[in-house]
Amino acid sequence: MDTQVFQLTTFDSTTSAMFLSMLLGVALVLLLLKVKPLPKGAKYAASGMIIAVLGLLSWVFYKAHDASIRLSPTTMLVDIPLYRVELSRESLLTSEAKILNLDEDGAPKLSYRSNGVGMPGYSLGWFKLAEASESVASEHIVSEHIASENIASALLSVTHRERVLVLPTTEGYLLILSLEQPEALLASLLTPTL
Repeated sequence: MDTQVFQLTTFDSTTSAMFLSMLLGVALVLLLLKVKPLPKGAKYAASGMIIAVLGLLSWVFYKAHDASIRLSPTTMLVDIPLYRVELSRESLLTSEAKILNLDEDGAPKLSYRSNGVGMPGYSLGWFKLAEASESVASEHIVSEHIASENIASALLSVTHRERVLVLPTTEGYLLILSLEQPEALLASLLTPTL
């Protein structure tokens, strides 16, 4: 089996417009700094921070349109903005993977984002799971494969909440991903490798 590539879904037009508006707003703040009378040191420090934020947000926007999963016979590489995770196929609990609507009962409930980017229509990064959730995470707390006692966090790249792949790992977290073809990735994960 060769390496297979599965694309993550990109932003819808509303999310793209909001993201571009946010980038424009940060650029305008940078222009305002140029005309505002400030001490030279403060102006350079503030400009440097704003340029860094503008660069980071621009890179996230660009990379979100190129996010993918690369599945080889031995590993799965999750290549999403700000996060690149490579997991062995043995660390994926594929028999427990599901395609879910995150707004329905039984889906993992997120408590808060501990690291990442969040805006309407886009959730990216590490999230804590709600403790009282009756979800995939709490159903599989006791398993001989799971290294930690329970799954308490999730790595997300979600642009559309209707059909996301929820994939538990033995690393103690879930992968929650919006894919162009989640069924195709799930089928490939469930196919035995030699």
